[in-house]
Amino acid sequence: MFSTRNPQAPDTGRNTWETPRVPDDVLTNMRSALFERDAVNYLRSFDPAHFLFIADAVTVQRDPSVANWSYESESQHISRLFSAGTLPTDSILIVAFTTPTETILGDSAEVRVDYDLNAGVALAGVPHHCGGTADFFMRVGTEGYWQIYRWQDTRTQDLSTWSDFKSLVR
Repeated sequence: MFSTRNPQAPDTGRNTWETPRVPDDVLTNMRSALFERDAVNYLRSFDPAHFLFIADAVTVQRDPSVANWSYESESQHISRLFSAGTLPTDSILIVAFTTPTETILGDSAEVRVDYDLNAGVALAGVPHHCGGTADFFMRVGTEGYWQIYRWQDTRTQDLSTWSDFKSLVR
């Protein structure tokens, strides 16, 4: 009458993703996807046809190749980040978004947050702690839910930024 199920492997993510009905849901999904190391759900946060990451000016000066960061660049970055040689299975990957300000105008929004990114990356020279301010420009995409079409990173502390992190992990 009762039977046990086969156990789930411990290295599989929980695959938490909620349809982003409001802009804040996008950031929640992004945070969950990073924590769970789910590249598919992470990339669902972005508009694949129009996404543009605008790197911090200091990072662009050091590495001009991050100036043309597209959806394809983001996809390559996240695949590299989630690989076993980059982010060991026993290390952390956590982002916190704080002090949000949100402006919604119809089907578009601008969300500004301070972020704190902690990643136990195994690559030499890659910062384990990053912080700054992110401006996320979102709109309702073709699938009917909110997506990021532009992300601007700004250095606000004496820390490495997400731009630095992306520049070094790709």
